Amino acid sequence: MINRLHKAVTSRLMIMSTAAVITMAAAGCHKTADGTPDLEQLYAEVDEEIGHSHIYETEKNRRIEQLRRNLTRVDNDQSRLVVYDNLISEYQSYVCDSALKYVEEARELAELSGDKHTQMRLMLKKADIASHAGLFTEAHEMLSKVNENELDSALKTAYYSTLCALSQYETEYLPAGEYTFKSREARRNYTDSLMRVADPGSFAYLTNWADETMHEDPGLVKHRLEGELKKYMPGTREYSVIASTLARVYGQTSDINMQKAYLAKTVISDIKGAIKENMAMRELATMVFEEGNIERANLYMKSSLDDATYYAASMSGAQSGRMLPVIDSAYAARQKNQQKHLRSLIAITSFLLAMAITGLIVILRQMRHVKRANKMVHQSNEELSAMSERLQQTNDALAETNKELRKSNRTAEEYAGLFMDFCSVTISNLQKYHLTLRTLALQGNVKGILKKLDKGDASSETLKVFYQKFDDAILNLYPNFADKVNELLQPDGRVVLKSGERLNTELRILALMKIGLGDGEQMADFLRCSLSTVYTYRSKLKRRALNPEKFEGEVMSI
Repeated sequence: MINRLHKAVTSRLMIMSTAAVITMAAAGCHKTADGTPDLEQLYAEVDEEIGHSHIYETEKNRRIEQLRRNLTRVDNDQSRLVVYDNLISEYQSYVCDSALKYVEEARELAELSGDKHTQMRLMLKKADIASHAGLFTEAHEMLSKVNENELDSALKTAYYSTLCALSQYETEYLPAGEYTFKSREARRNYTDSLMRVADPGSFAYLTNWADETMHEDPGLVKHRLEGELKKYMPGTREYSVIASTLARVYGQTSDINMQKAYLAKTVISDIKGAIKENMAMRELATMVFEEGNIERANLYMKSSLDDATYYAASMSGAQSGRMLPVIDSAYAARQKNQQKHLRSLIAITSFLLAMAITGLIVILRQMRHVKRANKMVHQSNEELSAMSERLQQTNDALAETNKELRKSNRTAEEYAGLFMDFCSVTISNLQKYHLTLRTLALQGNVKGILKKLDKGDASSETLKVFYQKFDDAILNLYPNFADKVNELLQPDGRVVLKSGERLNTELRILALMKIGLGDGEQMADFLRCSLSTVYTYRSKLKRRALNPEKFEGEVMSI
């Protein structure tokens, strides 16, 4: 089941980051020109992956959520056990409590179905998870219930692997002393037993062989593990285990740079795989701290503590916590040195400041004289500027007045021309009319004179010309007068002019209002109609207005 999980994770990582995987698998990856590991590049990649860790965790949570949904959908015990195995595989290096919870649920299901082999496999898995989480007493209690003689080869391999891991973690976690010596001896004995029962081609055999052989032939272990590492990709548990084992081998041979390089690769793999149960980050933080890179060590140690808290591993948290006072002390020492350096800088700065103040006083005295002179010049300039501004404002006002006068003059000239033209036409018409009457009188044609008088051609023609001139004058003043009035009227009540008309009686009434002849009698005299007719027109217009109460005021605003 674990192998199936690894294959699924490997497939997803190949889709997400093929280029990165190929680069990591290359033989010369992260090496300088002389073949030594490029630690700064590896550290930079660790920093970047820490920043991206939430992406990998989101993907893992998505897979877990899918498995949870699958758990509710399967309809038989065998299928449910498969889903449980997948959930346990996802959780065992991610969240300890959840992993133990699902192991126990799966074990209870196997117990109900009477599957002894699966019950034992799950109990060994539970003990293994407990040992990784630092629950040593609980792990020992579970393993003490196992009868080795009842186990088949696969379960014996799991049994001794769990005992090896438990002893190893006790050795690393507990203070040096008699108990850790016993744990170290126990691990060697369990490893011997494991090597006898495990398949030589299995991953458990490989890792335990490396632990046993690295003391006798570290070169052989390096060669084999570096070849095996190329079979896996960062993000898989196998890659992390092999890389961390290589880090221990190089640490044993005092090749510190290679040890750091493989620790960094282990950390990168753990982050990519969202593996919270890890020690590489803490070990890398310690080594980076020893390099003097306190800021980066603090980042790595904080990340290690966060992972331990998330996983709920008391062992990892305690081990990481041991380094915190050391880092705090380093920070305190650095701050003390910085404060000492700062005091020196303050003393030097104070001396330079005193010199600067003395020079500044001399300069200020000179500047005071210059300032007085500049102030006088500035005041003179402001006065001149104010005078210039007032003059400009006066010129602008005069220009605007001249513009208005020119406009008024042009308007007066236009209407004087209209008036003269109208008077000339009227006089000409009257002369013609008078001449006609005179001719009829000389002829003694009394009937013709009376007929001419009854017809009234002269007055009608004169009035018609007068209205044309009035319309011209209004439309010269207000070119869009009819359109503006219609905007104030309802759509079905607007004024419609006949062909050839410029204004009609309704518009002339409004035009008279506009130019100040709003008296009804004046309008009646002007339009040659009765006063009641004028009021009727005005009332009808107001009823057709969009806003009757404000209609005449709005006309005055056109």
